[in-house]
Amino acid sequence: MQNNLFRTLVSVEKAAELIPLGSPLLFIGSCFADNIGQRMVDARFPTLVNPFGVLYNPVSVADALDSIMDLNYISEEDLVERDGLWHSFMHHGRFSSHDASSTVRSINDAIIEAHDFLQDAEFLFITFGSAFVYEHKLLQKVVANCHKFPGGDFERYMLEPDELVEIWKDLIVRLRVFNPGLKIIFTVSPVRHLKDGAHGNQLSKAVLLLGIDKLLALFEKLDYFPAYEIVVDELRDYRFYDKGMTHPDSVAVDYIMSRFCESRLSREAQNYYKEVSKIIRAREHRASGHNTPAYRQFVSRTLADIHDLSIRYPAALLEQDRQWFQSILEHLDDDENAG
Repeated sequence: MQNNLFRTLVSVEKAAELIPLGSPLLFIGSCFADNIGQRMVDARFPTLVNPFGVLYNPVSVADALDSIMDLNYISEEDLVERDGLWHSFMHHGRFSSHDASSTVRSINDAIIEAHDFLQDAEFLFITFGSAFVYEHKLLQKVVANCHKFPGGDFERYMLEPDELVEIWKDLIVRLRVFNPGLKIIFTVSPVRHLKDGAHGNQLSKAVLLLGIDKLLALFEKLDYFPAYEIVVDELRDYRFYDKGMTHPDSVAVDYIMSRFCESRLSREAQNYYKEVSKIIRAREHRASGHNTPAYRQFVSRTLADIHDLSIRYPAALLEQDRQWFQSILEHLDDDENAG
């Protein structure tokens, strides 16, 4: 029996420009960008994921990219304080701290890192999560994160597709001037924003899809990866969601990742992605703490695997893994000599 007999298989065309091993990749947008981007980080691709933290709406993603290109540093005057923590409305809560200068420093460091990375990036993956935005009434600016400030401080509304297009058509031109070789791939997050209501969530996703489709019609060499359609139309079952019934679970992300790899990675990069998984698993292995012959053999075998991969895939970023296992082996040798 065919595996797709009782489902609609979403067609994912192979990209015109495939990702070779060693290409710098920048992922920005919703938490789904975190999921897919982290898989590429784990596979030791040169990857930067959400330098401003998770961003859900198209306005905030655009603002982040503008800030990155222009090196728009922030100062303590740009921060707001609540419950003893200093926040930036334009950044995720991971930057918030009890010390305003520390918050400013960590945000500006992230801006510098992202600016340098974007200059050399070959692929930019943009994931929109929701078309609903929160505009701060006093600042008259859409925020990336409300940081639990009172709801009355904000006006909430849904973007229109043409508003999305108006913002992004200028930004795409700027990105191509900033980095002429940059390839841009859009996705829509399959994460369900049920706080907008089931109907509101569908309307929001429709705005994002329509806006992206219009951008694809305006520009050449833009791409779209159908992560949303794969989850909604192909998997379409709650068993592929986590306990909260809003986020795709690890099985769904694994499946989306497999479709991504076969349609977006070069043949060499696909082969490497499969082979490096054993290094990832070895790094995650929790040893018993005993200096046994079996564990020494495991570490030595992993070092040999890393060496083999490094020879066959010179662009792979495996040096930290080699140092990690080499230090373990040296520690085991020291213990044995001490005994």
